[in-house]
Amino acid sequence: MKPFMDSGRHTFTLPIMQGFIGQHEFTAERIMPSTPEADSQVNSPEEGDENSKKASEDASVDGNRNFLLTLISRRSVLRSGVRYLRRGVDDDGNTANSVETEQILSSPSWNPAEKVYSLLQLRGSIPLYFSQSPYYFKPVPIMHHSAQTNLVSFTKHFHDVQRRYGKVHAVCLVDKHGVEVNIAETYGRYLESFNKAETSEDKRVPYQWFDFHAECRGMKFENVSRLVDRMSETLEDFGDTVLQNNAVVRNQSGVIRTNCMDCLDRTGVSQCAFGQWALEKQLKEEGHYIDLQGSAATQWFNILWADNGDAISKQYSSTAALKGDYTRTRKRDYRGALNDLGLTLTRYYTNIFTDYFSQACIDYLLGNVTTRVFDEFETNLQSADPGISMEKARQSAIETSCQIVISDENEEFIGGWTMLSPRQPNTLRTLPFEQTVLLLTNVAVYSCRFDCNTEKVTSFERIDLTSITSIKYGTYISSTLTDAQRDEKRNMGLAIAYRPSTSNSLRVNTTSLHSLFAEKPDPAPENQDIIDWDLSTLFKGSDRSSTHFLAFKLPNTSSAVARAPKTPEVSEADAVRAICEEIERMVNRATQSPSIHAERPSIVEQTQIISLENARRQTGYFEHLFFDIKKLVWA
Repeated sequence: MKPFMDSGRHTFTLPIMQGFIGQHEFTAERIMPSTPEADSQVNSPEEGDENSKKASEDASVDGNRNFLLTLISRRSVLRSGVRYLRRGVDDDGNTANSVETEQILSSPSWNPAEKVYSLLQLRGSIPLYFSQSPYYFKPVPIMHHSAQTNLVSFTKHFHDVQRRYGKVHAVCLVDKHGVEVNIAETYGRYLESFNKAETSEDKRVPYQWFDFHAECRGMKFENVSRLVDRMSETLEDFGDTVLQNNAVVRNQSGVIRTNCMDCLDRTGVSQCAFGQWALEKQLKEEGHYIDLQGSAATQWFNILWADNGDAISKQYSSTAALKGDYTRTRKRDYRGALNDLGLTLTRYYTNIFTDYFSQACIDYLLGNVTTRVFDEFETNLQSADPGISMEKARQSAIETSCQIVISDENEEFIGGWTMLSPRQPNTLRTLPFEQTVLLLTNVAVYSCRFDCNTEKVTSFERIDLTSITSIKYGTYISSTLTDAQRDEKRNMGLAIAYRPSTSNSLRVNTTSLHSLFAEKPDPAPENQDIIDWDLSTLFKGSDRSSTHFLAFKLPNTSSAVARAPKTPEVSEADAVRAICEEIERMVNRATQSPSIHAERPSIVEQTQIISLENARRQTGYFEHLFFDIKKLVWA
């Protein structure tokens, strides 16, 4: 579709919007007694003016006038997805559940001579890297990545919002206690850093933290008026957009960006209150009045906003919005609370069981990923976030590992790769495989167990290059449950054999003042053949042989993410061969005597680390059964 749009062939494209559209025609009373200010603001029909005749049709004999209220919500296609699988911000500064809501006041006939009022509001997830587990009713937000990485995406987000809307005022509705308080405080600190870096006052973002649950405790949601009172000065300053005679009379100069944790229920109630404030002000400017608080005839306004909240909520959390009874009726009782409990349980079930495949389908529909996402889902029963660059995440893991494990400043860093390794050392297949960073310097190889959630090295093993005896690479099938896992071309790995040496070491991060380290190993017998491996011994991790080894499986180099500029992909076989050759080059440099220039036999050998046949024998009945149960539940 993009080539048609770029060439201006818009007749061949059909824009599709996800969100909500609702309209309601209503009658507003004329402000009595009439004031000169009100009279001057009301358009009086002139003879012979066709537009004025249309305007007179919207006014009744007693001075009351008909208006049309239109509510439009537009969901962003950037970082789109479902509740717990799309949280926070991505590398480009896009936030989850980002929705632009526009409230338009016009005449029913859309007469150009009549003023058209528009108020824009914005909602979106907190623009930081964080996640929450769907397995808890009140999950704790877990922060990810470094402070600098967060600040870069945070800054991108607010600069983009300012580019589109002008000035921004951030309203945060999360709790000031419990599991939500930390992320709201972090949000405030990043806003302080952002504002300090901005020289212009208009570019700074004020922060209003309104504890919705505490302020409205006891189902007193009418207390949201306190938030409106606090924001009234900002609402006046930002104003609204007004059109008349197809020309812009005034522009809205800024936008209120509202968020809670999900940007659904609390956000919907607050945005409805802001919309009510704007509607009353706009009608007053037209010389008319409507009672949106006490009159039963104006329930349509609450229902319109409640329908909007339900639509957005269903698209993000698969259920209607909570607190919808208050939004519709301005009343809250036990029946609404019971209904919210049912919706919460439904959300809990959906978040755990059905959202994972839904997210893969959403990403594919939007063109964020290729069909490979379904192979990825079949294997892992979930898909990676295309908005988070895996290349950047892997590079960050390598840099973090280098800073922690390479203590000698004289060591020269040669290269680093993110890999997968068996859970138990000195084995080829102990599940589950763990994230590992393989580092190569001019004197040693490091195998670092890396926790991607906390971005910390949990343990690392240092192997001196002079103790490496052989490197084998080839097919490495760790499971045979899916077609992708049985693909012998895409499942590749390597194993580095080495002699025990006093130069080698193993350290474990105990999160205390002391780290565990391996005892001095026994030297290998000189007459032992260390290159001849016994596969059964390797699988069992037996200590029969004094030869030890490190096993690494290469993650798939072919990503499911759809790439804009088509970058060449390196096959798994070529990638693992290049790693082995680089290690061999450094081993030869470390062991080669300056006086000897004879060519040495290669220590790299291509073979099968675990063949498909061996993997089938190793995959047991219970492993198949457990995987089938998971597919039955999640797929």
